[in-house]
Amino acid sequence: MTTHNHPWNEILKSADEKIALGWTVYQKFTCSGCGARLTIDTPNTFHPEGTCDKCPALTNIKRDGCNFMAVSNGPVDLSKI
Repeated sequence: MTTHNHPWNEILKSADEKIALGWTVYQKFTCSGCGARLTIDTPNTFHPEGTCDKCPALTNIKRDGCNFMAVSNGPVDLSKI
């Protein structure tokens, strides 16, 4: 797990909290082959595996960990972050 990735269950819980507040989240992970940082373009969905667009590696995201990018769909109440 890299410093950018966190355990699967922790990320799912955190992402669910953001989604419940109206945010859109995009899963991010690090390629196990070349180390590229990748973002999956399907919103509010987490995949246990991911392929790299720079090398042929298949990454076990559930095992290796991941993170997400959160995008606000409107005004943000900073007290809820």
